[in-house]
Amino acid sequence: MKAMWKSIALALLLVIVWGMPSIAADSPKVLTIVAVKVKGDQDAYLAKVKKLNALVKKVEGGGTMRVWRAALAGPESGTIYVGIEYANLEAYAKATSKLEADADWKKQIKELDTSGIREVEGRSLLVEVTPQ
Repeated sequence: MKAMWKSIALALLLVIVWGMPSIAADSPKVLTIVAVKVKGDQDAYLAKVKKLNALVKKVEGGGTMRVWRAALAGPESGTIYVGIEYANLEAYAKATSKLEADADWKKQIKELDTSGIREVEGRSLLVEVTPQ
């Protein structure tokens, strides 16, 4: 009886593991966003973001960085939104782990945080729910 339960559990585990690639393929895209108010020279801040983008590409996590400025947003006008889009939550988790382990990434983030050039207004992780 015990051997039968082990066999059933093993079969179920194999079905789940073999099914994971198709589950990941059907998973929605995710977008991580940091909203900041730039204090001082916006071009200097964007130059720092450009360096971060190079590091995102270096770790080959599959993320695509984009930067947006709010134009017609009332009191939020001028806010800079730095977003990195990933294929799914699994890709986000893997890339984030790689970035957090990267010495250059840690150094650049620390410099940004201590420079006073920005004030982080918020951080979000968005999951795509676009109807198909």
